[in-house]
Amino acid sequence: MLISREMVLDQDIGLNATLFGGDMMSRMDKVAGITASLMSHNRRFVTLKVSELEFHSPVRAGDIIEFYAEITRQGTTSMTVALEVKVYAPVSNARRDVTTGEFVMVAVDDNLRPEPILWKQDMVKSAGVEHQHRVASGASKSRKKKA
Repeated sequence: MLISREMVLDQDIGLNATLFGGDMMSRMDKVAGITASLMSHNRRFVTLKVSELEFHSPVRAGDIIEFYAEITRQGTTSMTVALEVKVYAPVSNARRDVTTGEFVMVAVDDNLRPEPILWKQDMVKSAGVEHQHRVASGASKSRKKKA
């Protein structure tokens, strides 16, 4: 499910004329939090774990980046959000894979203690249907699984 689009600006660029990896990770973490909030009635989430962060191609100033999310695991107090980041070229309507990663998000109460996730079933179902459509249309590449 498409969660967000952003334009990369000159101030986001490092010495190699590309977006800093840490900047991309920060943006992805925010999108994982937004995704968790969209899928539930919980007020706040914290990041427990980031894994499988892989940079596929560079991002440059002026690029429009798109953040796609999929819930790959639904737990009692946590969820795993798989993210795909793509560069979108509006003139050609082409997309290029940039970064992928998985974020484990935990629902927490006001004291930052884990609390049960109150799932929005309509959003979870809608996200699943959208993912199936993307897979059927070839827009989503399968993720590599470690043996």
